Amino acid sequence: MRVFVNEVVVVGALYVLIKAIAFVTAERRPAGQALAAYLTWPGVNPAPFTRTRNTGTGADATGVPATARRWVVRGALVMAAGLAGGAALAVAAPRLNRATVGWLGVAVILTTVHLGASDMLSGWRVRRYPVLRLFADPLASRSLRQFWSLRWNTAYVEMNRVVFAPFARRWFGRYANAALFALSGLLHEAAISVPVLAGFGGPTTYFLLHAAAVHAEPRIGLARWPRPLARLWTWCWVLAPLPLLFHTPFRDGLVAPLFTSWSTP
Repeated sequence: MRVFVNEVVVVGALYVLIKAIAFVTAERRPAGQALAAYLTWPGVNPAPFTRTRNTGTGADATGVPATARRWVVRGALVMAAGLAGGAALAVAAPRLNRATVGWLGVAVILTTVHLGASDMLSGWRVRRYPVLRLFADPLASRSLRQFWSLRWNTAYVEMNRVVFAPFARRWFGRYANAALFALSGLLHEAAISVPVLAGFGGPTTYFLLHAAAVHAEPRIGLARWPRPLARLWTWCWVLAPLPLLFHTPFRDGLVAPLFTSWSTP
C-alpha cells in the first residue's frame, strides 16, 4: 500500500505543480465551464479551453464530429479489451511467475488507460474544445521523432512546448532537444523509481538513448526508408530498452501487486 501512496503523492504533486505553472503563465485562461473542462483534462496547456469548437461544420446530425465519435467508440472497445485482459491476468496470476505478471500488467495498463480511456476522453472533449488526441495511433509511427512529437502522449508534448521548451532553448541552445529528453527521464524517475525507491537511472538512460536515436534519424536518412523498415526501427528502439524504463523494482513493487493482490488471502 505504501508504494501506491508514494506513486499517487509524487505524480499528483508534480502534475498539480506543472499544471498550475502553465495556467498562471498563460496569456489567456479559461473560466467557468471551460475551466472545469480544463481541470479534468490530462494536458496542462489551457489554450484549447479558451475557445469552443464550432460543431456546425463537418459534423453529423447530432452536432458531434465524426472523428470524436470514432475516438470514443474505438477507445471504449480498446478499454474493454484491456479490462478483460486485466481480469484474466488477475485470475491467472497465481500460476504465473512475478516477472510475467509484471510485464503483462504493464501491457494491460497501457492498453486500458493510454490507448483506451484516453481515446474516449479525447473524443468527449474534442466535441467542444480543439484539443489534440492524447494518443494518435502510435503504432503507425515511422520514426522516434514522430512517435514522441506527434503520436504518444500529446498532453506531455504540449507540456514540454508550453512550460519547459522555452527554458531549454534559452539555457541549452542547440542541445535543447536532448535536454528535454533528459528532463523526461527525470520526470519518469519521479513517477517510476521514486515510489519504489529503487531502479534509479534506468528511465533516464532510456530517454537519453532515445535522444541519441532521434538525433541520428536525419543522418541515416530514415525518412527515405521503406515504411516497414522505418516502423521496425522505431519499435525496436521503443521496446528493446523498455526494461530500463519499467525496471524490475517498479514491475515487482507496484504493477504486479495490482493483479496478485486479488488472489492473496
